[in-house]
Amino acid sequence: MKQKTSPSIALYLAVPLACFVLLLSSCERLGNGVVREIEFPAHTPQLAVTLISRPTTDTLVARARTSAGILDTTGSKRLKNALFTLSHENGTSLTWGGQSDWVGGVGHVITSVNLEPGLWTLQCEEENFETATAVQLTPPQIDSLGEYPYAIATTLNNVEIDEYNEGEEFKYVVYRNWTMELDLPDRPGDRDFFVLKAQQTDEWDEEEEFWENNTQISPEIEDDTRMTYNRLAGGWMIEDISDANSLNALGFEVDQYLSGSNLDSLLARPAKLELAALSNELAEYYRTLELINNPSGGPLFTEPLLAFSNMSTGFGCFGLYTSCELELTGE
Repeated sequence: MKQKTSPSIALYLAVPLACFVLLLSSCERLGNGVVREIEFPAHTPQLAVTLISRPTTDTLVARARTSAGILDTTGSKRLKNALFTLSHENGTSLTWGGQSDWVGGVGHVITSVNLEPGLWTLQCEEENFETATAVQLTPPQIDSLGEYPYAIATTLNNVEIDEYNEGEEFKYVVYRNWTMELDLPDRPGDRDFFVLKAQQTDEWDEEEEFWENNTQISPEIEDDTRMTYNRLAGGWMIEDISDANSLNALGFEVDQYLSGSNLDSLLARPAKLELAALSNELAEYYRTLELINNPSGGPLFTEPLLAFSNMSTGFGCFGLYTSCELELTGE
């Protein structure tokens, strides 16, 4: 006796089989005819210039390189003869560069710089290249007082002290933990960007012998949409996400680890943080480089993400920021 297959079971068996046949057919077409060679357009090298600084700094470093195409086997090259000029809207300017200001492994360095507030234009010149220019408006000075103030409240939650014997000498390890609430200025009609990071210090002190000061910062809310960690900036990048005081009550945990042979000196060492206010262009430069270095995934055939640039040549960044220091003590 022959058993009949019901229509529903037959359909259930036929659909996966049809999908499997279609998949094999598609893979065969993909392997035989879809893959094509694409010629990359020729690339004309341009100046790639980077200058990122606070208005007041002991050393201002500018870097110039050649841009390079994807098929260029020699890659980007440092330009040691590049000349830089910073011009203020009031007519003052400073120029440096060339071999005399070149510091190997660093870039072109000028010392004791004090850039007054306002609009600055950067110009970079190098023989055989189109001049590169960019404009930056100095961000407001971030501080606890003044027209662009922050407010901070901290609570010392925990202090732990361990000691151990190293030969005839005692060594101490100190751990401290704070919670910190930060209010940042949020101007109506303007986008405000900030970076909060720890200042790491490892020093050798002849009187106190070796001591170590390591500080770490983490948001109290893990998925706080107002902040993301940016490796290039070295800290938490914070931005306003609305027009209504969105930068109030930012919560952080701060952990500090110290070690050395002088306990009183260790307990007197504050945890030092840096709070910086960024120009919009500098914030966008940091943001796009972070996305390039740490992509979060996306469609298979998306356009490549390009690093933001405000230079006229399309490569590099001229960015300004202001900053201040925050100290958390054990008292």
